[in-house]
Amino acid sequence: MAPEMESMSSLSALLTIINTNTQQLQSLYIEYGYQTPSLDAPFHSSPLDTHVKALELSQLIVAAANNLIAIVRPPRATIREFSSGMFQSAPVGFAVDVDIPEILDEAPNKELHVKEIAMVADCDSSHAARILRYLATRHIFREVTPDVFTNNRISSALIKSNGKTVAELKAKPLEKYDDSGLAAVVGCITGDGLKSSSALIDFLKSSGKAGTTPCNMAWGTDKSLFNWFSESEDGWRMRRFMAHMKSRTKEFDSSIFQNAYTWQDLDPTDVVIDVGGNVGMVTLGIAKVFSKPKYVVQDLSSVMVEAKEVMSSSSNVHCDNTHPQPIKGAAVYFLRFIIHDWPDAKCIKILRNIRDAASASSKLILFEHVAPYACEDVTEYEGKIERRRAPWPLVPNIGKDEGGPSDNKFGYASSFSRVPYRKLGAGSSNVNGV
Repeated sequence: MAPEMESMSSLSALLTIINTNTQQLQSLYIEYGYQTPSLDAPFHSSPLDTHVKALELSQLIVAAANNLIAIVRPPRATIREFSSGMFQSAPVGFAVDVDIPEILDEAPNKELHVKEIAMVADCDSSHAARILRYLATRHIFREVTPDVFTNNRISSALIKSNGKTVAELKAKPLEKYDDSGLAAVVGCITGDGLKSSSALIDFLKSSGKAGTTPCNMAWGTDKSLFNWFSESEDGWRMRRFMAHMKSRTKEFDSSIFQNAYTWQDLDPTDVVIDVGGNVGMVTLGIAKVFSKPKYVVQDLSSVMVEAKEVMSSSSNVHCDNTHPQPIKGAAVYFLRFIIHDWPDAKCIKILRNIRDAASASSKLILFEHVAPYACEDVTEYEGKIERRRAPWPLVPNIGKDEGGPSDNKFGYASSFSRVPYRKLGAGSSNVNGV
C-alpha cells in the first residue's frame, strides 16, 4: 500500500475506534443511569470512574484521539508541545497552590472576576489572568466573560477534598494538603517533581555517583528522597507526599488487590507484610474482605503515626526497606510501588533482605509500574502475560491514554492479578543477583 493510502486508511481506522467506543461508552452511561460528562459542569464521581469496561473504552478513545492528533498536526507543533511541558505543569501547580479552585467554588454564582480572585489568592491580577486564560484554553477552568472565570469538570477535580474553606487553607498552610485528594498529587508533581526534572538531562548524560538522582542534583542534597522529605522545613514535604500517596491509592479499585492473590486460603496464624505500605490504605481494603490473617504495615516512623489511625486493627512497624527485614517467615511480602523508587543496587538489597527473612512457602507480590514495549513482543518466557491487543493503527502498548508518567495505568493494573507467584525460600531461582 502506498504511504498516502496507508495514511488515509489510518485516519479512517482511528475515526472508527473513536466512534465505536464513544457509542459504547454512551450506552454504558445510559445503562447505569448517568448522564454523559459535560466539560462545563463540575465533576461528580460515579461508579463508572473505576468501572473496568468504562476504563477500557475511555482508554481506547483517548489513545486513538492522540494518535489522530499526531498524524494531522504538523510535527513542529507536537514537538513544541512536548518540549514546553513545564509551562503546562507550572500554571496548574500555581492554581492549586494559591487555592483558585476553592476561591471560585466559594464565589457567588461560582464565578469571579480575576481582580477579585487575585485579591483572595494574594497574587498579581494580570499574572492570574494570563494563567487562567492559558488553562481555560486547554479546558482547565472556563472563561465565562472577559476576565471572569469559573470551575469546569476538570478544574473542579482540583478542589481540595478535605472540605476546608479558603480562610482555613490560608490560616494553616502546613495542613493544606492533608486529605486533599488530587490537589496533593498536583502539588508534589509541580513542586518537587518539576524542579527535579530540570536536572534529568544532566543526570542522564553522566553516570553519576551511586545513589545520585535528579532530585539530589536539582535540590543540592545528598539525602535520599524520603529522608529529605522528612527533614526539610518542618517535614511539610513528607506530609504532602503522604497525602499524595493516599490519593493515588484511591485511583485503583480495591478489587484489583483483593483479586491479586488467594487471600482466602491464608490461616489466622499467617502474616501478611505490607512493605513500605505508607498509611496502610491498600492493606485495609484487603483486610476488610479477608480478615483471617494478621496484617502488618511497615514504613518509616514519620509515616507510622498516621498509619495507626488508618490500620488500628493491625500492627504498624517502623522499618527502613534497605535494612534487614525484621519479620521472618511471613506468608506474604507485599510491595506496592516500592521497587521503582530505588536504583538497581538498592532494589537488589531490598529483595535480598526479604528473601533472607522468607521461609520456603513465603510469597512475594509486587505491584509496579510496567513500561510495555511500543512494538509487538514475540519473546517467550515463563510466566509471560498475554497483553490485550490494541486495535490497528494504535501502537501495541495502546499509546498515550492519560497524561503524565502513569500512561497505561489500566494496562498494568488489570494484569496484576495474573502475575505468577514465586516462592522465596530455599530453592528459589537467583534473578539479577537476588
